[in-house]
Amino acid sequence: MLYIFFGFPKNGLHAGGLQYCIETVEELAILEHEPLVQYHKQGVLAAGSEEVLYPIEYRMSEMCLERGITWDWFPENWSFGNGVTVHKTLASPKFKTVVHGTELSLEEFLDEHGATRLAELELERKHIKHNGWREYEARWLPGTCPHDDHVVHLTWFITTHQLPAFAYERIRSLIEDGAEPKQADLYICPDEPGKYKSEIRPLTESSFYVSQHS
Repeated sequence: MLYIFFGFPKNGLHAGGLQYCIETVEELAILEHEPLVQYHKQGVLAAGSEEVLYPIEYRMSEMCLERGITWDWFPENWSFGNGVTVHKTLASPKFKTVVHGTELSLEEFLDEHGATRLAELELERKHIKHNGWREYEARWLPGTCPHDDHVVHLTWFITTHQLPAFAYERIRSLIEDGAEPKQADLYICPDEPGKYKSEIRPLTESSFYVSQHS
């Protein structure tokens, strides 16, 4: 079963650290590691083929739904992989300064209309909704897609069996609330920095783009 949560784990655990926490330290679930099956949006497939073995079962967290991310956020060809995944999507809308009431830039307007009193013109910054952006925006619940540079972090994992309520809530708290893992000393590895935890690096303005899957 596929479980999807909003955000990078707030306690700093990366995918490997979260897997270690879930399976080994707190024994909350058995994760799916079978290489012969692949989890896609259209269903669970036999590895290397398009044969659907059975429909995919999933659960989106309430925090995902509150932020406008439902099952439809994922394109039809989306692949989830096995184990634990920490996913990042970057997006940046494009804008154009146009003459109010038109789709024309000031230069284009003057080329088309000739000499014009500039005092009579009003310029506005308009969002250019190219095809890639329309497809991206349509993945969100209506009115929830951010229209500025943004990053979306999602964390998901696949289990061999459905989780009991207490295990689901504990894992949700680890990811979305930043609850500290039990036996915190097990995640301190002086000889292997970053073995279980990582930091989210700040993003520069130039790093944004619309990404289907990263």
